[in-house]
Amino acid sequence: MKKYFLFLLLSLALNSCKNNSEAEKSKEEIVTKGFEKIDQLQWLLGTWVNQNGEEYSQETWSAENDSTFTAYSFVEVNKKKVVFAETMALEQKADSLLLTVATANQNDKKPVTFKMISSENGQFTFENKNHDFPQRIIYTNPVKDSLHAWIEGTINGEAKKVDFYFSRNH
Repeated sequence: MKKYFLFLLLSLALNSCKNNSEAEKSKEEIVTKGFEKIDQLQWLLGTWVNQNGEEYSQETWSAENDSTFTAYSFVEVNKKKVVFAETMALEQKADSLLLTVATANQNDKKPVTFKMISSENGQFTFENKNHDFPQRIIYTNPVKDSLHAWIEGTINGEAKKVDFYFSRNH
């Protein structure tokens, strides 16, 4: 009887360890699969620049943690005067990927959030239909070390699109 009881106890202990390792494995899968959406944009990390005559643009993205990237973007003229600046945060919250933009001289200095609605063919589209302009922000990585982004929407009933082309700053 003691041998039978010992065998039963040993079987339960081994089975319990197996179940715990499966539970741990499930937790690991949840953690690794938890940030798949933002992981698709890892290529965005780094500094991107564009020199167009006297106008210089730069956008720098950093990973704050597994679920959040932040960026600072600016445009300066004649290497002296910053004419535009904004901060951005790209955050994965549950199954949503949110791009929040704060621009000093727009929207009463309040941030505006856009939700990713599509990530097809390497084109990441963020949308906020309630914003005046833009209603959409799109990021693509057409070829290695290049970034093409654009904003689009309507102003006074007319469609408008503004393109931004950057190359990676090495």
